[in-house]
Formats: sequence, C-alpha cells, structure tokens
Amino acid sequence: MILARALRTALVVASTSLAALVVTGCGEPAPEVPRRVLVFGIDGGDWDRAIPLMRQGKMPTLERLMRTGVRETLRSLPPGPAGEERLSPTIWTSAVTGMMPEKHGILHFVAPGPDGRMQPITSNQRRAAALWNMATARGLDVGVIGWLATWPAEPVQGYLVSSYTPYIFKWSSDPAGRPIKGTLVTGVPDQVYPPELQPVLEGMKVAPDSVDDRRLEARFTRHELPGVRDEDLQKSLDGMRWSWAADQTYLRAYEWLAAHPPTGRRPDLELAYFASVDVISHRFWKYMEPDTYTLGDVDPADVLAFGQSVESAYRCVDGVLGEVLGLEPDSSRVIVLSDHGFQENRDRQRTTSSGWHRPQGILLANGPGFRRGEHVGEGSVVDVAPTVLYALGLPIGADMDGRPALDLFEDDVVKKRAPEEIPSWEPEVERARAEAPKTSPVDREILERLKTIGYI
Repeated sequence: MILARALRTALVVASTSLAALVVTGCGEPAPEVPRRVLVFGIDGGDWDRAIPLMRQGKMPTLERLMRTGVRETLRSLPPGPAGEERLSPTIWTSAVTGMMPEKHGILHFVAPGPDGRMQPITSNQRRAAALWNMATARGLDVGVIGWLATWPAEPVQGYLVSSYTPYIFKWSSDPAGRPIKGTLVTGVPDQVYPPELQPVLEGMKVAPDSVDDRRLEARFTRHELPGVRDEDLQKSLDGMRWSWAADQTYLRAYEWLAAHPPTGRRPDLELAYFASVDVISHRFWKYMEPDTYTLGDVDPADVLAFGQSVESAYRCVDGVLGEVLGLEPDSSRVIVLSDHGFQENRDRQRTTSSGWHRPQGILLANGPGFRRGEHVGEGSVVDVAPTVLYALGLPIGADMDGRPALDLFEDDVVKKRAPEEIPSWEPEVERARAEAPKTSPVDREILERLKTIGYI
C-alpha cells in the first residue's frame, strides 16, 4: 500500500510539474496560503458501520462532510516482523510521524523501562518528530487534544492536552476492569502544556462516576439497564461510562481552548482524538451481531437492551464532531480518520472483546482544495502526516515512509504546488523535544488490564 501511494504520487507530481511552470512562468511553484487544518481522530471508526448510519440520517455531520468532500479507505499498519498486530498507540503515532513503528519507536502500549520491567509507553519514548513538533519548528500555532502516547506533554507553540493512561484514576475495584485509553487525571504532572492551563482544564473534567445509569440509558442503550449484572456486563458498562466521560472531557477542553487560545489565535493545526467508538465496539459487538459471536451464548434480553450501543457510539461521536465543526471557520480544512476498523472477534484468548480490529479504517477530507463528493480508493495511515504537511504548505521529510495523498486534492491545487521535500525534520525539532519532561511512573495494574483484554 505504501508503494502504491508513492507510485500514484510520483505520477501526479510528474503530470503537474510542467503545468506548474506554465502557471507561474518560472521554475518556482506558486505558493499557497496556509489554511487551518483540523485532524479529528475516531478510534476504531469503520465505513461499514458509518455509511449505513449516514444513509439513515443518523450521522448528519459525517454525511455532510462526505457529500461535500472526498473519502478513502485508510489501511492500518501491516503486522510487525514477528506477525504481531499493531495496536492503537503504535498506529496513531505512525499517523502523526509518517513513519513505520520501527522508526518512531512506539511499538505497543508498553515497553521495557530502565530496570527492564515493562511499563506503559510515554511520549519521550517516541524517536521521531510528530506533526506538532514540525508545525512548532516552522512558527505555526498548534493544538493537540487527547492524542494517544502524548504524555508527558511536549512543549509546543500553542497547547497540548495529553492522553494520560489512567495509572491512578481507579474507578474500578478490579485492576483488570480498568480502561487503558487516556483522560485527564487530577494531580498528575505534565499533562498539559503550557502547564498553567492544567488546573483550568482539570476543573472541566467529566468524572466517570458522574455518568449514572440514566445517562447511559439515554445515550447508548435506549433501554433500562438491568439491576442485576454479571461481571462481564458490569465491566462493559464501566468501559462505556469511562469512555464517554473521557470524550466529553476532551470536548470541553477543545471548546474552552477555542475561546481562550494561549497564543491569542486559533492554531494553524489542531489534532483531537476520541476513543468511545473503539471501547464500546470491543465490548458490545456481540449484542449488535449475536449471530456472529462464537465464543458463548448471548442472552436475547441483552441483545434487546444493548444491541444499539455500537450505533449509539457512532451517533455520539458524530455529535461531538458537529460541536467541534461549529467552532470552525469556513476556510478550515478538516481530515477525519480512524486507526483501524472493526469486525467480530473469533480469538478465544481475548476473553472480554466481542469485537476486534480489522485493517480497513476511514479517512475523509473536506474543505478548500479537497475534491468534492468523490471516493478515491485506498491509502495508508503513514500517509496522514505527509498529507497534513502538504495541506499546511510544509515540506515532507524524505525519511518518512508515507507520501502525501495528492489524489485527495483538486487538480488545480497540485498543479500550482508540487510537494516540497527536506531530508528530515529531526534536526529542526531536536532542541524542542529535548526540553520535554521525562516523568514516566510505572503502574502494574495497567499491565494486568492489557493482559486481560488480550493486548499482551
């Protein structure tokens, strides 16, 4: 897939280079004014689930973006050298670095610590520049909210609200029942940059224990939750409660920072991540597709109660996207993507996941310069960073594995400006990354959770 995109890019560039010379009348490509780019991440988003809901009018925001923009199937990362599946922190890091995991260094949810023991991954273990480092190095304002593998928060020109995997936030008495996607945790250092914003944003946190059963019923089940629950169902509901609270926390942070950007202006590049579709798809897939579930029996009463929970997760994230876009100027370019799709789980080692990953994710681009109402086939997750750089008018690193997805853009855009290339972004971002905090506490309970759901 990487080779196919590179070949298509080479053909597009070759076919437009002469046109660019004609348009500009000289050997330099015509410059393009950078526009604001918003990258909206939906963990686990899948076209096979989203498109039917759009056709039914249940995801109006995404449907409007698709109707007036361009979409493709975004292929996730291939398995690793030993056949291992690539998981969310690894994939989302490839999306913002344009590099395969062996280059950027985030290979899992966990990595060996200085003492050789496994510990959850942290941002300082990433060996490659991310989009927010690159934008900062070129003097652009940047905002990052909730992106995986971003704690401790790195210095940027703008703000970074990191994803802190909840080492300390114990809403479940059973360590294996705790979730592994991030949120804001009161009292943990280095979650926000600039640091003076952390107390403000912590005060906006939606705590999972504030999301009672009635709110879950209204948003996800549409049926009264049973008073008597087995262990599996209770953990599933806890994950639903937590993931929705985390998404709402990040949405509140997004809205506040849109009104109070620390530099005094909205960022040129903003990235925001939301996890609930993934978390709910893992636990509630069997109620949506009981006929495909081969690892046990599914109670028909539970199918009635929870069969629409995955659909509701998609509808909720569409509502979040709608609120975010309500704060965007018409000149913004918007890219919506996922790290992978979903299908039924048939692996008996993953005892609590009835849904599991499949390689086909989503990518949708909308705004000035993007094609309208088109479907252009497939791309790779490592193409995301080069594509964002091209949209911002920044060069692509020659050491990146991905290439800009020029087929997403209108022909006139590419004719006016061929992609620029530099050898690497690393020399430009080295100093800023060296100043990032190095804290990285270890929590054994998070490792137990990873083992229970089959990630390790």
